[in-house]
Amino acid sequence: MSRDVLVHPDARVLAESVAARLLTHLVDIQSHRSPVHVVLTGGTVGIATLEAVAASPVRDAVDWSGVHLWWGDERFLPDGDPDRNETQARNALIDALGDALPAENVHPMPARSDDVTTPEASADAYAAALTEAGSPAFDVLVLGMGPDGHIASLFPEHDALAVTGQPTVGVHGSPKPPPERVSLTYDAIRGAREVWVVASGTEKAQAVASALRGAPVTTTPAAGAIGTERTLWLVDIAATEGLGTPAALSTTAAAFPAAVDAAAERWTHVDEYFSVLVPEDVALVDTRHAAAAGGLPDIAVAANQGKLLHLLAQSVGARRILEIGTLGGYSTLWLARALPSDGRLTTLEIDPEHARVATDSLTQAGVDELVDVLVGPAADTLDRLIEEETAPYDLVFIDADKQSIPRYLGQTLELTRPGSLVIVDNVVRGGAVVEADHPDDRVQGVRSMVELLTDHPRYDATVVQTVGTKGYDGFALLRVRD
Repeated sequence: MSRDVLVHPDARVLAESVAARLLTHLVDIQSHRSPVHVVLTGGTVGIATLEAVAASPVRDAVDWSGVHLWWGDERFLPDGDPDRNETQARNALIDALGDALPAENVHPMPARSDDVTTPEASADAYAAALTEAGSPAFDVLVLGMGPDGHIASLFPEHDALAVTGQPTVGVHGSPKPPPERVSLTYDAIRGAREVWVVASGTEKAQAVASALRGAPVTTTPAAGAIGTERTLWLVDIAATEGLGTPAALSTTAAAFPAAVDAAAERWTHVDEYFSVLVPEDVALVDTRHAAAAGGLPDIAVAANQGKLLHLLAQSVGARRILEIGTLGGYSTLWLARALPSDGRLTTLEIDPEHARVATDSLTQAGVDELVDVLVGPAADTLDRLIEEETAPYDLVFIDADKQSIPRYLGQTLELTRPGSLVIVDNVVRGGAVVEADHPDDRVQGVRSMVELLTDHPRYDATVVQTVGTKGYDGFALLRVRD
């Protein structure tokens, strides 16, 4: 899939060009099918485009009785509020069309009212309206884009980005006022025949460049706006500054590949593609957010890695799990959910504040009765568990200071049984482990682990390299010999 990019001299010409293109496209479509379904957008250029449609003599060539208008997103405000996209669209175009456009062909997202009290209620009602209309594949879906790369009301790093299996979503905590909104999801956007992204101004240049170069949708949501038949970017010269596009392109079409230039970006794209297999529920998302809000470093496992831990624990029938390195409790939650109702997970954390954040999240997730969070240096806690002759663990996950891995593995042997599984995370270190003189003591800790495991009498081991949202790394998988 490629994105066609059309560059225009300025925002005014851009709006007029988009209007002319839309009218021509509607006439062309109606020559062989009806009705036609169009998704409108708001924003400065979006509304200017609708005004240009209203002012164009070509508008009368369109059979508006066969056109249905939908919206990509809406501010969750009362009916008639001047900030609603619907209100602005009526003022710019719909009122001017009059009886030519039947009222039943206009499908606004439900406004805030006594009957519709939440964005979710509005989103559900809009999804029902789409279903009643036969879940149409939009012929043209027009999207504006913000300086942060957002489209519709899908903002960078926002939970709504990951919503699948439904065409609409209620949005809370929008970084752009108002905080409550309703939006189409990627499912609906990517089902459109043609997607047009419209952007103008130097403040959009960085996001335009990021999207066209295939950035992850988590950081640049516009990168995920792709139509089934065509993806068209309509921009002005100012919005192309980040691409180094010459002014001569102002009247020339250029094609930018949707493929990712950088390997790391491709890894993230692939993780996002497979994310349908590892959906995060509210508790997992809340655990991530709580860790971020608490100022914890962003070094927890990714969702697919958490699911791998979960499946491994289930595969070995783990009833007792030991985790070395709790952080915010994200991996802890994945592991705890693999336990039977009478299972137990012991997790070790050196930082009291990290332990507090994790404990709160695990309690909120409802697994606190299965988990013991022990605070203090892991080596000391492990020694105490050995002295107490703790029952052996079936699975051990080591995700703590790499310098101490050899010591932890020695202690783990005293706390496991034949057949127990041991996983050690972050052992590839971006490939640095091959450098014998590398100055990072974490790398040296991993190299010492490899020396320890070579021909080890009680550990069977391998290392798997990984790439993904967490970059280039890998994990060691060990089994305690019979």
